[in-house]
Amino acid sequence: MRKKFKTQEAKNKLIPNKLIYLAVIVFLVKLIIIFNIDGRQAGSEQSMHYIKGIWLGADGENYITSYKFLVSEGIFSKAFILNFWPAGYPLFMLLVSFLGKSWIYISLSIIQSAIFSLSVFYFVKQLYRTRIQGYAIFIMFLIIINPTLSLSSLAVGYESLCASGIMISTALIVKDLTEKKDGNFYLLLSLSSLLYGFIGFMQPRLLVTGFLVNTIWLAARNGIKVKVAILIASFILTLFFPSTLVYRNYVATKSLSISTNLGETMAVGAGPGANGKYKRRVMDIPCKTTGSVVKKDQQVVQCVLKWYAKNPAKSLQLFLNKTFYFWSPWTGPEASGTMARNPWVNFSPAIKIAASSPDGYKLVTGWFGKTVSWIWIISGVFLLLYGFIILYRLKEVERLIAVIAMTIIACNLAISLITLGDHRFRLPIMGLSLLFQSIALKSIFNLDKSRKVKYTNSR
Repeated sequence: MRKKFKTQEAKNKLIPNKLIYLAVIVFLVKLIIIFNIDGRQAGSEQSMHYIKGIWLGADGENYITSYKFLVSEGIFSKAFILNFWPAGYPLFMLLVSFLGKSWIYISLSIIQSAIFSLSVFYFVKQLYRTRIQGYAIFIMFLIIINPTLSLSSLAVGYESLCASGIMISTALIVKDLTEKKDGNFYLLLSLSSLLYGFIGFMQPRLLVTGFLVNTIWLAARNGIKVKVAILIASFILTLFFPSTLVYRNYVATKSLSISTNLGETMAVGAGPGANGKYKRRVMDIPCKTTGSVVKKDQQVVQCVLKWYAKNPAKSLQLFLNKTFYFWSPWTGPEASGTMARNPWVNFSPAIKIAASSPDGYKLVTGWFGKTVSWIWIISGVFLLLYGFIILYRLKEVERLIAVIAMTIIACNLAISLITLGDHRFRLPIMGLSLLFQSIALKSIFNLDKSRKVKYTNSR
């Protein structure tokens, strides 16, 4: 009996090594891709960018332009773009440039890819300590080789870093829930708070997710006293990195704000002429704005919220549209969003078929392509919900993991509802949506031969 126990224990220790091998192999493959990405010209005739070792993301030119202002004028540059868009990601690029400005883009690709591989490994390693241990390898496989999510680390953009940060933060929560060591809780909560602060530093709308997740975690945690004081301390830590942006903007332009693009982003997705995604005319809601740029941005936000309240029928239609756009495919006739530069486009068979001939284009964009797209959308959402139900029914730690992961997903969807419907906005939460989908797939196709969920020795 003891020999059998030792054999099982040795087997359990071997699986995390497989996780390491998979993370390392994917990272090495990316290194090969990075050093084979040729330089390209991008941008307007007035602002051309030569980059090598990385692809441009949706807002690539904006980030590169912002970074160049930081290099030439310093971190307190008065450039409008650094105040309008959050300057967090360009500042991260500036930090990476200390390794060598001539290697900035290659270094950026390598660092983002290394962080992604480490985050997926750490996330799945913690899941391995729960009763879904048997799903661990499959979960990691689907996340780390997902073309759009994984290859986003080779693009200029905040999405990959945010996705990695969310997975690491969730892993810290899982670690605490499985170990249940009160002494470590404060450190793990502090790390999670700082991580969400760093995420919010690059994309402020994700701060709401951080506040909500850490609140749920703390509320569910037994044995912890003075929870209100701890929660306040957590919020303060979360706001540390974003507050540095406020300070930068105040010194540079005397404006107390992280950025001033929220109102415009919300206005694009609202109004009588809106359909829920990007439109040419930004503002078609009556709104009088006066004062500074910051005040005007705040006034537009208020006008948009009032318009939603006064037009419930139109608002509901827009919310439905945005939900569809949020979950829409990356490519094909039903794709909706700003992922035209999706790195997967460089390899996608559907794209190659569409570009091969007129008949190929008709096949991909016609009724067949639309049918495939709808099957992809419906099956993706179904698998996500089914995976959530499976995890939720396990109760205990696994139920809380399911609730937290779904909260993160729902929170990001809700933010899209009041801003824009864009499939790019789901990139940061893809690690968690793939968690649910992989659990569902493995359960449906009986990929787990034992069909039993077991406690690990640590439990």
